[in-house]
Amino acid sequence: MNDEERSLLIKLITSYEDDFLGVDQTSLLACLKDIQATFGLIPEEALSLMSTQLKTSPAILRGLILRSPSLRTETKVHTITLCNGERCSNRGSEAFIRSVEKALGISVGSKTKDGRFELKTQRCLHRCEFGINVNIDASEHTQMTLEKLLSELKKI
Repeated sequence: MNDEERSLLIKLITSYEDDFLGVDQTSLLACLKDIQATFGLIPEEALSLMSTQLKTSPAILRGLILRSPSLRTETKVHTITLCNGERCSNRGSEAFIRSVEKALGISVGSKTKDGRFELKTQRCLHRCEFGINVNIDASEHTQMTLEKLLSELKKI
């Protein structure tokens, strides 16, 4: 966020300050909607500034965002970790990794253009008897195929 955007954000947030009454959830929600209307989404920095300026908890702000389907925060990066250990390699993980790279349009160690997914490999995910193994964030997936992986990614 550049200085001009930050200044605009601070001005927007401070317009919701009320030293006498404090800020209620309706005002917080209105502020979040104004921020999104201005920036196209709610930047992470906005949550930090709102929390400080309006003397509220970041957890309350995140809760309001979760309960309001129209509100969007910055895109969270989901990490896809592909096993390239010996046993998974014997089950075709190298070809699988190449097919995932092709399907996502990225190579291992990079992120998709929309910033939603990051592709990594790990020597062993320690579920060898169920390979080919993949972790999506903290979620473990075994006997993975490209079709199954793409189906899981659509759910996110």
